[in-house]
Amino acid sequence: MANFSLQLQADNLPDDIIENLLVEGPWAPVMSRMATAENILIEGCRGVGKTMLMRSAARRMQTGFKQGSRTLGVHTTFKRYLATLPPPSKDRNDSQDLANFRSWINARILGAIREVVRDIKGPAFLPQLGVLGTTDWSAVISVLESTYKGSTDTPQLLASVGLQPHVVASLQGYTLVSDLLKEVVSQLGLDLLVIFLDDAAHALDTRAQGAFFTAIKSLYGPSLAFKISVYPAVTRYGVDFSYGHDAVVVPVGDTPKVDRIPAFIDLITKRRQVADGDGKLILDAILGNNEWASLLVFCSNANPRGLLKLIAQIQTQLGNRPANDLRFEDIRLAINVVMDKHLDNMVPGVIKDLDARLLKASEYLLDELRQKISVTPGPYEAGKPRGYLAITNSMQVAYLCQAAIKLLVAANVIVPEGPARLSKRETGTLYLLHPGFMFRDNVIGGARSGTLLARNWLEFFSGLSSRIHAEIAKNAELWNEIVVEANTEPSGKCENGHPLFNAQQNCDVCGAPAVVMSPVLLLLDKDLSVLDLSDTLKERLQAHGFDTVRKLFEASNEEIDAVEYVGEVRTQMIRNAVSAAVDEFVAG
Repeated sequence: MANFSLQLQADNLPDDIIENLLVEGPWAPVMSRMATAENILIEGCRGVGKTMLMRSAARRMQTGFKQGSRTLGVHTTFKRYLATLPPPSKDRNDSQDLANFRSWINARILGAIREVVRDIKGPAFLPQLGVLGTTDWSAVISVLESTYKGSTDTPQLLASVGLQPHVVASLQGYTLVSDLLKEVVSQLGLDLLVIFLDDAAHALDTRAQGAFFTAIKSLYGPSLAFKISVYPAVTRYGVDFSYGHDAVVVPVGDTPKVDRIPAFIDLITKRRQVADGDGKLILDAILGNNEWASLLVFCSNANPRGLLKLIAQIQTQLGNRPANDLRFEDIRLAINVVMDKHLDNMVPGVIKDLDARLLKASEYLLDELRQKISVTPGPYEAGKPRGYLAITNSMQVAYLCQAAIKLLVAANVIVPEGPARLSKRETGTLYLLHPGFMFRDNVIGGARSGTLLARNWLEFFSGLSSRIHAEIAKNAELWNEIVVEANTEPSGKCENGHPLFNAQQNCDVCGAPAVVMSPVLLLLDKDLSVLDLSDTLKERLQAHGFDTVRKLFEASNEEIDAVEYVGEVRTQMIRNAVSAAVDEFVAG
């Protein structure tokens, strides 16, 4: 299954096969709204299929436009947006930083439109679009994606790539871009231009998120529609953008149910097209056993990328053994390995590095939720399986605990099903705990004699009902325990490297202030161990002075190519690894 791991994310799929791999199934209602004039927030956790749906819809509209349709879709991604913002500082002008950030948002949109128009109308048509058609937006974006360094000469750098001074200033606002979008609609004779904004504001930088949604709302206009992908529970919209009002919320993803299994079987079948010979054999072995395939769907929590990660881990688990030697034990071990890494993989890196106490609270809460299902009073009630949790909505619960619940939702650990009333007459929300954790904890092991089979787990998961649930009320000791546990984790460090438990105060050890770093700077300062490269290649890079992600991120192709035994192919491999690390860190 060569390069199968690179095909897990829809971002990495070539344009010419994206629609062939699309499974509409239960997502068909979402797809039907993609070509409407609604402004939409496509809300879902990592790997739920937002990018796949958006890219497919845009591609479909472009094909339709060539055939005479008056609707056109354009897709662009904002994965690396935190790389455009330096960390906040009393010595820097925050308004200028945000102006550069707005320029980057606008350049991303205009650049994507230019590329689509060039593809469907030809290069000769571009001058009719004025500045939009004659500007090298990729060069502009490249300049703006270096402003995380705190550069103060951005206008001069933009001028050096051909952007006129009045355009540099106008790009930081809204009128120019709004006028250019209207010109595109006019020149192409469109009834509707749909702009898909992918990976929008996924990380928790409040400056970026508020500015992003303010900028997009300012572009609203006739014959324009914006579809924006966001995370549930943790995306912040600022004061100018009203969630659910300025854009309709369309959730993507649901609790795993039996009637969804056929769509995921279809997904596996279609992904077989991008697998190599060995990969096809492994997928055939899974598809040939309906119980295994169905169990994998449940243990992925009905998350498409989660399912593909389980399959990739099965391949690893199988090693050099032939695909026809695949056993249920391989399935079991693969699920356990992936679930052990689930929280770490599903939470954006910016949270892991910038808010250690929140992550600690989330980890502790997850452990308690698993205990609630596994031990007290167990996974069955009156003989019926239980996997749901009714958790209080009381504002008396500490803010840190409420934030931890939201983070678990965003990380696809618990899935909200709807409002609940607790036995103590409190209002709450009903959540399904990720079935993969129940499997990992072997919750039904003590209730069944003999060896557990896939069908035993399918009976349990298929029988889960929201009527059978555990409760966590506002007076539960759990909340205080979480706060105490989380406060044992330092919240930052001072300029001299000493841990700080209160990043708002100076260091108790040396008196130095806290270090304020942007998420992307934290990543770039890491060593090469975070990159998905061979040990040999890492050693060669380190021997030539490339000992941090930053040095590779900022190096030219020629500088990397100069390393012994690297060459053009490996240079691109290194570039891809750095991009993947930065993109996964910032968005995912």
